[in-house]
Amino acid sequence: MTRDEGAGRTPDPSPPTGARATTGRWATVARWAFYAAIAAAFAWFVWTVDWDALDGVELGWGWIAAATAVALAFRYLGVVVWRVVLVRLGAHRLPRFRVLADVYARAWLARYIPGTLPWIAGKILLAAEQGISKSRLAVSTLVEAAAQVVAVGAVSLTLLATDPRIGEISPALRIVVAVGAVAAFVAMAPPVFNRILALGFRLLRRGTAVPVGWPVVRDAVLLYGGGALLSGLAYALLMRAVVPEADGRDLLFAVGAFGFAGVVGILTPLVPSGLGTRDATQLVLLLVILPAPTAALVVLLSRVWSAAVDVLFWAVAALAARIGRASATLPPRP
Repeated sequence: MTRDEGAGRTPDPSPPTGARATTGRWATVARWAFYAAIAAAFAWFVWTVDWDALDGVELGWGWIAAATAVALAFRYLGVVVWRVVLVRLGAHRLPRFRVLADVYARAWLARYIPGTLPWIAGKILLAAEQGISKSRLAVSTLVEAAAQVVAVGAVSLTLLATDPRIGEISPALRIVVAVGAVAAFVAMAPPVFNRILALGFRLLRRGTAVPVGWPVVRDAVLLYGGGALLSGLAYALLMRAVVPEADGRDLLFAVGAFGFAGVVGILTPLVPSGLGTRDATQLVLLLVILPAPTAALVVLLSRVWSAAVDVLFWAVAALAARIGRASATLPPRP
């Protein structure tokens, strides 16, 4: 028998043919139910947008194009982080990057479904179809989410702390993100993280969790530290499309502000993509540097633009995966 990928133990015997067929049918039903939930949640999101507020607004489309390119780069960085974590956890026989990106992009849209569980479960469901261990998928998803909170929270708080206008921001908001980042960092420490994983797997009766070491934590946090600057820059460029007179100091504040709001959204588990809390936090922070009407417009535009980038990310990743599959089926050249 072959060894399970990097796990140092033999895999379980293959289930009977009938059991495999039943499992396959349930997986298909679950996948399409997942897609239907995403479509419904996204439709609700589109319906709640105040489109009239964007009517007739003059925008710098060059800045929006630049912001979109940077935002796509951040989303692909998420795929890189996920792959690095999976490899560190021993999953060496992974599908091609474009396939992982396709899975990641589809699961990413589940952020519009209330709660964090659909996003995690969706990624596990879709990636398991590529032959990746569900245990490694569950652990890698948790590591990735925690790394985002730690890295983006730390970078955002550091950037905001360098601006004297930080004193105008609600102390309660700063405490929420600071406590969340510290708690996530403590939870990510391998001795703590592995105990939490072991308890969770025991309660779910899902076998044994793949242990996490310091290299996994280090790589994920460092990569998302750069990602925090990348994501914040995208939003700052978007703000420039509305406020062309914004100077470098305001844009640097915006990088920290949007990253800060994003962490608040991640720490709000029962709201789709943290939209309500994220938008409210963005508004509070942007009021420090912008008039109220302009700040409200930037928040609304960022909400719509971010959703459009999410769909674009899915479309690009799906197209790349489809082209890859088509090229793989072509006969070899003579």
